Amino acid sequence: MSKKVTLPVNENSNYGRAIGFMRKARIYTKAQVEEFLGTLKGKNGEPLTEGAIGATAVVLLSPRETSTRGDCRGNMSNPVGHLMFNALLARKKDKETGKKEAQKYRFSYRKEALEPSKRVQAPKVEAEKVETEVEAPVEA
Repeated sequence: MSKKVTLPVNENSNYGRAIGFMRKARIYTKAQVEEFLGTLKGKNGEPLTEGAIGATAVVLLSPRETSTRGDCRGNMSNPVGHLMFNALLARKKDKETGKKEAQKYRFSYRKEALEPSKRVQAPKVEAEKVETEVEAPVEA
């Protein structure tokens, strides 16, 4: 793992360990990230569920260098999307089967850090209290 760039993430957390794996591997596929996440434990000490593994992999792989739609920092849950990104590598085609190989990513640091993304709460709107007159019930 590179010591030149420090990322503000808890290295003992699941995100921190997964980002450490990505930094060390440098080039990886989504399946490899998911396989690594499968070795980690959740807050309750049990292995992560399939859904949690898939969701965490998507969050970690979401930052891009630039984006034509959305935010290039990736998913809001990614703690370091403003400092790093996943470069998409060209997919090679197998000559025998004609199928493309799995998408590969390269872990890269941004030349200039972006502003960290922040969750903004909607302003609280006070409802107006309307006075109403209640009439006596009508007897039949």
